[in-house]
Amino acid sequence: MPALKMLGLVILAAFVVSIFVIGLMYSRALAELRRAKEAALEVDSKVRAAITTGTDQTVKVTIPEGYTLRFRDNQVLIDDLAFPEEGYPWPIVGPELGQGTYALAIGLDDNFIQVENI
Repeated sequence: MPALKMLGLVILAAFVVSIFVIGLMYSRALAELRRAKEAALEVDSKVRAAITTGTDQTVKVTIPEGYTLRFRDNQVLIDDLAFPEEGYPWPIVGPELGQGTYALAIGLDDNFIQVENI
């Protein structure tokens, strides 16, 4: 009987540890998503400022692992998230940025928004 109790405790401990590991992985994924969204929102904020003021803007962003920042269809995209949802009044062009920290210069050209890695 004591061996059966010990086996039950081992199975219960394995179950608890697996739940903890799954929860840890899920919380890390949520933190990475939050950082990715914050990076896209920072760029969006500076693009809006450039449009409003007409002056060049700079921003430093960090893209977390597993995410890519793109500029397409009048929007700033980070994977499936698009900012702003309604799009900018002009097309936006810029490099595709993977994991890492970047300094970006945002300016207005003739009929489009230009984003450059500096």
